[in-house]
Amino acid sequence: MNHLILMTSVFMLSTAPVIVKLLSLAPLVVLFWRLLFVSGMLLPFAWKDLGTLKRSDAKMILISSLVLFIHFLSWFSGVPKLNVGVTAVIFASNPIFTAIIGFLVLGEPFKKRYLLAIVASILGIYLTYYSGQQVQVSLVGVIEILIASFCYSTYMVYSKRNRASLRNGVYTFYLNLFTCILGLGAILVMALIGKFDLNLLSHGLVENWKVLLMLAFLPSVLGHTLMIYSLPHYNLNFISCLKLLSPLSASAMAFFIFKESVSENLVIGFLLVSTGVLFALPWHKLRRSRPETVAWCVRK
Repeated sequence: MNHLILMTSVFMLSTAPVIVKLLSLAPLVVLFWRLLFVSGMLLPFAWKDLGTLKRSDAKMILISSLVLFIHFLSWFSGVPKLNVGVTAVIFASNPIFTAIIGFLVLGEPFKKRYLLAIVASILGIYLTYYSGQQVQVSLVGVIEILIASFCYSTYMVYSKRNRASLRNGVYTFYLNLFTCILGLGAILVMALIGKFDLNLLSHGLVENWKVLLMLAFLPSVLGHTLMIYSLPHYNLNFISCLKLLSPLSASAMAFFIFKESVSENLVIGFLLVSTGVLFALPWHKLRRSRPETVAWCVRK
């Protein structure tokens, strides 16, 4: 059952770049409403344990929320600038970041194969950017997705450490709620200095609310939440490397939904990133356990 939960989370995360393409809202607006909806969806799973949060745990969640906020902001800003396939391939570099940050924060050993993985991934990202001759690629978009990838890896590492003392329901609820509050704070600050129109919070909401709900439920609840549940049950590098499957499903969905073309350099770039991630894959550390249901996993 654990394997099914993990594979479900990987597939659901791959729906994010496709769903974001369907929205016509500002990045901060998408971030705020998505996380507000996610917090509401997760509240029933955390309700009984809301008062058990310690101050030290709250500080750690706040740090993770800040990193997650930067991840989402960079992600929502970068995705509209790039082809879905390009976005997915560049973001597939995050297992490399995870290996480095995991070593620095959790003390996980840095294997020689990670160096080979980094080299292969950098070459893959370069070729993906070079593929702009066939499919238009924004350098700013590439940098933003790389920042999002780095922050996602950081958020995963700290989430694994936080999950050692917190139940999944409580942790993911507060994580999304705190990140939502950070997003609202950023909106208010930008409004005060004249860089954001508060009317944008409600403008277009009627037309986009169904897509926002889809974005909240599929890649967040069934993606992020179930993946965070899986962290104590698997090696962290294994989980991040398994996310390599996301570019395949994301590109396939983009091909059928948006009729996006797949350039030769994009395929080569993906294969190089794939090779790099496979170098880092720690198969020998895979562990198994048997949870009961998906709802139990969200709460546990």
